Amino acid sequence: MAKTNTGNIETLLKGRATPELELVQAELGSRLSFREAACVLDLFVPTARPHNHRTVVNRLAKVADQIEKWDAASPYRMSRAGGSPISVFIDGAYIRAVPGYQSRHFEIAMGRVVSPGRLPRQFAAAPHVTTGKHDAVRAAMRAQGWLPGRDVTVFSDGDVGLQSIVLSATRQPVTHILDWFHLSMRLRHIEQTWQGLSHIGDLSIYLRDVAVDVPRLRHLLWSGYVREATKAVKNMLYQLEQHATLRDANQKLKRLSVLISNLRSYLVQNTTSIVDYCHRYRSGQPISSSPAESAANSLVNARMNKKRQMRWSPAGAHRVLQVRAAVADGRLKQAKFALAA
Repeated sequence: MAKTNTGNIETLLKGRATPELELVQAELGSRLSFREAACVLDLFVPTARPHNHRTVVNRLAKVADQIEKWDAASPYRMSRAGGSPISVFIDGAYIRAVPGYQSRHFEIAMGRVVSPGRLPRQFAAAPHVTTGKHDAVRAAMRAQGWLPGRDVTVFSDGDVGLQSIVLSATRQPVTHILDWFHLSMRLRHIEQTWQGLSHIGDLSIYLRDVAVDVPRLRHLLWSGYVREATKAVKNMLYQLEQHATLRDANQKLKRLSVLISNLRSYLVQNTTSIVDYCHRYRSGQPISSSPAESAANSLVNARMNKKRQMRWSPAGAHRVLQVRAAVADGRLKQAKFALAA
């Protein structure tokens, strides 16, 4: 009779754990290292045998798979809400790969989907897994009320690969806006380098265009005057080429030339993505991809890079990211996963 009862319990609770315990193990495994999560469980959920970190790994994988199934099905029931504009903030981060992987690092794509009147939805995905990066973005957008044909605005640092992920997710043209912070940092490096050359008295005479255009570049790009800024950059490079002897004799001047040349390539690549940041800022609209940077810190860096420098396989990292995103959004407690059946 005892064997029959035990068999009935094992049939109801596969893995010999309740769904509540599996969710706790998955959340702890996404927040802490797997061994630390097992130690915490030993403190608060004591059992006859100590908790094994491999059990935490397996339970987290099980919950992550259920989250992806839930995300694949839920958006189609939730997407009938009002068609408000969708903003996708996307960024990338590199984490260390396990020994034997094809490279030392691989890139994670993560970010945040924002829709007015809704809580932000975070997403993250690793390469070479069943669920593609564009699938993760598409599921997050559909959960925020997006349907094909509705406008999407993408904020990124100008990386073509990140833009292509959103294009694959929407399968339609999107509006891309270059992150002002990354553009501003390039300008800042040029301004600081030129300021370091201010002690050379005759330099502003020989490089008159540089002396005039460097201080006004920021205003031009802040106001969305891309053509004027590109023309000023070309004039500065032309003048530096005319005084190649003077440029090569001074290391700071040589560095200035490299920075301006890089800025020119950056402007040419993202000409259509530079907007009137001043107008958007004053009207309360976003001008940077800071929500994506925040998602990178909360989803990736806190668990995989800055504090927990482990080596990861793409599949393992992807599953941890799914649980971390669900925890951050509050979806882990709201969803009803079929864990015990």
